Amino acid sequence: MKLKIERLIHGGLGLARVQGKTIFVPTVIPGETVLAELTQEKPSYASARLVKVIEPSPFRISPECQHFPACGACQLAHISYPHQLHLKKEILCETLIRIGKFDPAEKLENPLPSPAPWKYRSRLRFHIISGRLGFKAFQESRIIPIDDCLLARDELRATLPALKKLARELAEKEDFSLELSLNPETGQAFALVSAREKSAYLFQQGKFGKISPDRKNRLQLLSFVQPNPDQNAKMIETVSALAESVGAKTCLELFAGSGNLTFALAKKSGKVVAVEINRHAVELGNLRRRELQADNVQFLSQTAESYLNYATKSSQKYDLVVLDPPRAGAKREIQKIILLQPKAIIYASCEPSTLARDLRTLLNAGCQLIKIIPLDLFPQTFHIETITLLRLGPGLYS
Repeated sequence: MKLKIERLIHGGLGLARVQGKTIFVPTVIPGETVLAELTQEKPSYASARLVKVIEPSPFRISPECQHFPACGACQLAHISYPHQLHLKKEILCETLIRIGKFDPAEKLENPLPSPAPWKYRSRLRFHIISGRLGFKAFQESRIIPIDDCLLARDELRATLPALKKLARELAEKEDFSLELSLNPETGQAFALVSAREKSAYLFQQGKFGKISPDRKNRLQLLSFVQPNPDQNAKMIETVSALAESVGAKTCLELFAGSGNLTFALAKKSGKVVAVEINRHAVELGNLRRRELQADNVQFLSQTAESYLNYATKSSQKYDLVVLDPPRAGAKREIQKIILLQPKAIIYASCEPSTLARDLRTLLNAGCQLIKIIPLDLFPQTFHIETITLLRLGPGLYS
């Protein structure tokens, strides 16, 4: 059928309508007229595959990656990078209006572009089936074998032939996943194999050899690390600047990880309490705390909700609360943060829908939205990271 693509939605799918039914199509751009074939039909919507672009968008480009669009790692590689940023801002704004029930208007800034739209990832997760290394297909469970990944930094791309050989050697482990990561301090490439037990391999002299990593490397492999280090530095700088504008003397950081934001916050605050449930991340955070001699930082290994329960019951006071939750957001935690009555909140989010839900709760409680800053941590994909600054109304704190 012939379709006119109205807009892009979160997930990277184009939306079109035929006789009142919504149809979702991948690898299209708003404004395009395309020929599509239905692949799945439900009562209220349908999915289709792109057959032919009849009237292309001026923003359509030839994808650089040979595995696009079959590979599910990228969804927007057919769109020029500046227009990807424009579309992500539109998607974020629409989500805030639809779910958050508020129009961000001038509070929503333009996205901060990634310094590199390709070759930016320092960590990737591969799936191995029958010794074949690849990524999941778009919206499918099958694996697409790959020879190269243009999202990976060149240092990691150089290891892929050896990684494929390692995957074949480990084929007897049946199906498993493998995480390839670059140590930003040493430049070493590691492979962490997730099967019945986690095994670490180091790339040296053209091949991966099994190792027993030292304590710091082991903790880094087992902890979450933002995979776009250059853009992550911009994220840290942005959060630090917002914290400085608040003038907070005490800061509570929730979902703190191993201290990605913590130590920058510590330079702007007299005290930072960093709460994280992952014990490996907390151990790594404490190791870094000692290395940096950050005596005003305290790491606590517990859930954000349990600490907030303690903090509210014991009348703890914080000028600033910083949170960087997973995709599920912080629905339960938000209510307790309001009870803490901080002067300001900085909310880093990787999921627009849960951000919109949580911001709606905060705004309904009287918080004032100061600004929303999108960051493009994952070019060529639909993912959108945002940093939001809110201040609490004068009636909520003394």
